[in-house]
Amino acid sequence: MKASLLRQIPLFASLPDDEIQQLAQSLRLSEYSAGAILFREGEPGDRFSIILDGEIEIIKAFETAEEHVLAVEGPGDYLGEVSLLYPDGLRSATARARTDVRLLEMTPADFDGLIQRQPGLALILVRELSQRMRHSENLIIRDLQDKNLRLAKTLRELQAAQEQLLEKEKLEQELSIARRIQESSLPKALPALSGWQVAVYWQPARAVGGDFYDFIQLSYDKLALVIGDVTGKGVPAALVMATTQTLLRFAAQPGPEGQAFSPGQVLASVNEMTCRAIPASMYITCLIVEIDLESGGIIYANAGHNLPYLCSRQGVVELRAVGMPLGLMPGMDYEEKKAQLAAGDSLFLYSDGLLEAHNRQKEMYGSPRLRSHLGKHRGGVGLVHHALQGLEKFTGPDWEQEDDVTCVVLERHYK
Repeated sequence: MKASLLRQIPLFASLPDDEIQQLAQSLRLSEYSAGAILFREGEPGDRFSIILDGEIEIIKAFETAEEHVLAVEGPGDYLGEVSLLYPDGLRSATARARTDVRLLEMTPADFDGLIQRQPGLALILVRELSQRMRHSENLIIRDLQDKNLRLAKTLRELQAAQEQLLEKEKLEQELSIARRIQESSLPKALPALSGWQVAVYWQPARAVGGDFYDFIQLSYDKLALVIGDVTGKGVPAALVMATTQTLLRFAAQPGPEGQAFSPGQVLASVNEMTCRAIPASMYITCLIVEIDLESGGIIYANAGHNLPYLCSRQGVVELRAVGMPLGLMPGMDYEEKKAQLAAGDSLFLYSDGLLEAHNRQKEMYGSPRLRSHLGKHRGGVGLVHHALQGLEKFTGPDWEQEDDVTCVVLERHYK
């Protein structure tokens, strides 16, 4: 039976009958179940095996994170040829039965006896087995080449990830510095005003933003309240914001002969400077309110900013004044309007990040909702907290802030 099986294997198909019989006497029939380990990588080679039936997986790095199948051998293939030619050699891979298999196997001692009895047959086998060894070596070399390519790819990916990490750390450091610079340009503390109280909320959507506010003391009884919003977000908006704030403080100071500049004049002056100083794609909305701290009278001018609200016992009133945003067109004039704050009245200023927030249904908060919500509060500095509560109720607790949000409230106390 062994002789007839050997005749079906291409390696022995050309052998004469007498040599097939000699070879059959040197081979033993072995059977293994699916999943059985025939030998492991690194073990001494102790036999040569010819597959009669079934399939065997040749595995590198067995039972490690790098485990992979080098080849699948089937009927007519053979394993362990190195053990015949180099008895001290170690297995270069692990063999595992993929299915139930039947093998014809020969030990190195059996092979030595065959060489003694049949030198011609041994020569044929050595020649065939040497070719097979070269094939096995090529498989291992190809595996090493593939592994080197994977390692090189992994190295490139690690280098790219490291560069991205360094770039991210650099950006975070730059943003941290920009944030500190921006915060330092905002008022360090709220002004302490006799008969008045102030509250502020400022929260950029990113590490830095374009919203700003300021309090400029014009004289012992005059205060300028400023709020603004630079288009865009991030570092560019923060840089333009800091520049604009500096220009506003400069333009609001009395002239060489002590003449005071009104809110409309300050905006016109800053508009000329920003038209020359900032990128053409950017502009600034800005509102200036000059407050007479003694009488409660205000003069205001608006460069395209959200309309402020005067909140009193009579209701909530929009304060309208016409003017183009800063930095768009030179030669602009800015309308000035007047209003009066009685004791108990409040002035509510805000940026568009409050109005343009959206809820889960993609609805925008908008001016009507804000005005209605403000009308339900008694007024005063608590309006800031009240406005933010209304926003949170509208957007929901998991709202992701879309734009910078700033609110400023000025309240005139009862006397």
